Amino acid sequence: MTDPYADHSIIIEVETGTSERLLRFKPDRPEGTFWLHRLSEFDRTLDRNAVIDRYALPPSDEYEIQLVTVPPGESMQIGDVAGTDDRSGGGDLVELLEHDSIPSDWIDETATLKTILE
Repeated sequence: MTDPYADHSIIIEVETGTSERLLRFKPDRPEGTFWLHRLSEFDRTLDRNAVIDRYALPPSDEYEIQLVTVPPGESMQIGDVAGTDDRSGGGDLVELLEHDSIPSDWIDETATLKTILE
């Protein structure tokens, strides 16, 4: 896998001190089911194509977005998502460390990108 973080990105490792609400795109460009994006960084004023470009999402007819609550005490690495040949990237990228996937009981809501942007 190529590096999912942009070359210019400052990558920090943090441990959640409180519950953190994050987003998960499906499908997402980095392979694996442990990638998230900060809810506070998601710009609802962007159109569909701009969101796809910002997060360097792979081609898909529709994208599912899950609202995920990560509990206190979890380790994460945060940086900016790398672009691809056809996507700029630059949106935030959060890697959930010490987990192979996001536990299903952390998923609060699921919607489509289309629904979120309406």
